[in-house]
Amino acid sequence: MTFEQWAFIADLYSPIIVIVCVICMVLSGREQGLRFGLWQLGGVLLSTAFIYTVMFIDNALGIWPAFNLDYSTHTAIALVFIGYFIVYTPKLRGVMVLSIVGYAALMMHQKYHTLSDIITTTVCVMPVILLCQYKLATIANR
Repeated sequence: MTFEQWAFIADLYSPIIVIVCVICMVLSGREQGLRFGLWQLGGVLLSTAFIYTVMFIDNALGIWPAFNLDYSTHTAIALVFIGYFIVYTPKLRGVMVLSIVGYAALMMHQKYHTLSDIITTTVCVMPVILLCQYKLATIANR
């Protein structure tokens, strides 16, 4: 495949997982109540605010560039939704984790990011993303 064809596939990844996430939230809201679905949405929005805050801090302070790295916003936004699937959809959890691994491989193939960019971004943001998702899931289940 050409560079452009791979780029097209890479560009589809985030919108597809967003759509799947929204569908899961709507179904969850229908099954467990609107309140539960809104708490799920809150976890996604809070996680999204966090990863963009990290991006703005990195842009202002140059944290990743100081180590000759790049904060991977592509990875971070995908991880927001992967975090959702890890917390709320056990049936899709494995598939979604494999999908982010494939997406990471594609980003490296396309030279969007290095493995170090992806790993450092993941290590930095994933614990907070999961904390946001789990904490709001706990609140929703009360």
